[in-house]
Amino acid sequence: MENIEQERKPWLKLIVVLAYIFVFGLITAISSGGDIKLNMNDANVLNLLKFAQAIGVILIFILPAVLFALLWTKQKIHYLGLTTQPALSTAIIAGAGMLLAMPMINWLAEMNSQMHLPAALSGIETWMKNSEAAAAQITEAFTKGTSVGVLIINLIVIAFMAALSEELFFRGILQKVLIECTRNKHVAVWIGAALFSAFHMQFYGFVPRMLMGGYLGYMFLWSGSLWPGIIAHFINNGVAVFLVWLSNRGTISVDADKIGVENNEWVYVIMSAVMVVTSMVLVYRNEMRRKNEIVNTNI
Repeated sequence: MENIEQERKPWLKLIVVLAYIFVFGLITAISSGGDIKLNMNDANVLNLLKFAQAIGVILIFILPAVLFALLWTKQKIHYLGLTTQPALSTAIIAGAGMLLAMPMINWLAEMNSQMHLPAALSGIETWMKNSEAAAAQITEAFTKGTSVGVLIINLIVIAFMAALSEELFFRGILQKVLIECTRNKHVAVWIGAALFSAFHMQFYGFVPRMLMGGYLGYMFLWSGSLWPGIIAHFINNGVAVFLVWLSNRGTISVDADKIGVENNEWVYVIMSAVMVVTSMVLVYRNEMRRKNEIVNTNI
């Protein structure tokens, strides 16, 4: 995160990035209302859709982020935080914190799903529900299958590529540009987290996804490296993919999305929240100590 004050035209950059998010979000919203019917039970169709998604995240997130850094920043590729090596302990704690957040995230998602808009906004609420249902249908179709090959493909496409591309764009670009503009790192983290959540067009999961975005934002802010966030993001997606795969095979019968939601599981939610906060404190202290060591070494 160093040397962001050297970057020029931050507000122009922010306008361009926000316009890009808005336009793509608008296109996604319009296209989601289409009536295109695909046979989601056809393995060839699913493989084609997964391939299209992989290409899509490269063209929509990864390539624009890399070009932005190369063509419009002084630090070039280093701007993104990909070339900054994180402390191993930070990466481990970040990943563990995200894993332990599952009960809390599930509980927040359950609370969020009970949201209702005023009657005057019933049309918007209907659109939100339809958008949520469409996303759930695609996710369910993508995570079908019991073979090891399906698991590997899903871990690459759904877990790793999503984590890499979204961290590059929303943390590596958007959050840093917001810091340049607002000069307030905490405001930048939370505005970026809110936009990250809204971009997914799944409004009944907006709150937990925004909090997840905040967690990932602080991992990047404190470490200066994008990798702790990528690892944590991958673990969040990957564990969900793996548990669904195990469920498909009949190995487990527990619905991962229900952990912390069922009756008398509030203790898990509290413990989860405490452990997430603890992981953030540990990462902060670890990174501050590491930076002080670097400063003392250079004296």
